[in-house]
Amino acid sequence: MALSEPAARQPAHRRTITLDGFARDDGHFDIEAELVDIKHHSFPSRAHGEIKKGQALHHMKVRVTVSEEMEIIEAEAVTLSGPYHECPQGALAIKHLIGKKIQPGWQKIVKRAIGGMQGCTHITELMGPVATVAFQTIFGEKARRARQNAPQDSKTETAATNKALLNSCYALSEGKSAALWNWGIPLDSENEKS
Repeated sequence: MALSEPAARQPAHRRTITLDGFARDDGHFDIEAELVDIKHHSFPSRAHGEIKKGQALHHMKVRVTVSEEMEIIEAEAVTLSGPYHECPQGALAIKHLIGKKIQPGWQKIVKRAIGGMQGCTHITELMGPVATVAFQTIFGEKARRARQNAPQDSKTETAATNKALLNSCYALSEGKSAALWNWGIPLDSENEKS
């Protein structure tokens, strides 16, 4: 299924965000993020004279190292392109995330640590997707290890692993017993009634 046919229009702005999660040999995880903004037209720039069509207006890269317990062990960021000469200095604030834990309230933790005048708006924004990819990477790696160590006849996701996802979205709500069963989550009698 596709989106509906759009109205007549011209491209104006593109933001590309790419994230990758890595399981490190030392047991930790690296999450790398990159953000690039381009315009589909050239425009004047106080800092650079002119930003040409297709040239990066914003280009930031981030690497966050996370423990299995979701604690930030190391964090670094660079600004390769920004609209102002001062932009690269905002990337340095990311070090204030070291020692913080990705947990409920993460966005508030990030804003207090690296938001506002001390940091970079775009790097701060990237920390939401970084947290999601950290969860996906660590959760997925734990599940992969569990499958690898499980007997050959039980290669489905384990109930203990998937119970953390229960009620996290529409498809995994308690009322969607078929979806949960397909994930290998045994249903108790209360869930079967709903």
